[in-house]
Amino acid sequence: MSSHEPPGPRQLRREQTREALRRCALARFAERGFEKATVAEIAADAGVTERTFYRHFPSKEAVLFEDYASRLGWFRSALEVRPADESILDSVGVAIESFPDDREVVRQVAQARASLLSNAVIDEQMRRIQADFAREIERCAARRLADAEAPERALAAAVVGNAIAGTLLAALRVWGERGAGDTDELRDVTTRALDLLRRPIDELIAR
Repeated sequence: MSSHEPPGPRQLRREQTREALRRCALARFAERGFEKATVAEIAADAGVTERTFYRHFPSKEAVLFEDYASRLGWFRSALEVRPADESILDSVGVAIESFPDDREVVRQVAQARASLLSNAVIDEQMRRIQADFAREIERCAARRLADAEAPERALAAAVVGNAIAGTLLAALRVWGERGAGDTDELRDVTTRALDLLRRPIDELIAR
């Protein structure tokens, strides 16, 4: 299914169930605290079984990172249709902006992560997310480097993918440390971070 085709009835039901579970989980976390809220309670609130919960999320922690899982597929599709002669940083910026976010949900989830999870859990999840986005950017870079020698192409694509993904996660971390209160600020921080990446590292460190 392309990114422009509407989902079928089965896919739509799956997405609705996943969203219901996410919203019920956030409500339970706010009411009882992350540790005390149980999967059984969350599933019951959403009108499904625990087994259904685990079909959508491997753990309670994963619920708080659902926004990234949703973005990844969208990000991939958006990158694929960007012009090959466009700066890859510009392509990434457009791909990020293309996701139809609910700004209030983004803010609530970011604040929930910061208040409910330990730094160790957040860091572990963020490393996985960064790796996922790095792979998508790396694939895009490799397509644009198709004429380069194979060893050099692989290295360049890997460096580009990991550098950009790291920059995106750095912007998100800085925004979160500032309170994660304004999604317009997140957009601005991300744009500035990508602009910094255009500059030589030696120049940034020396200034």
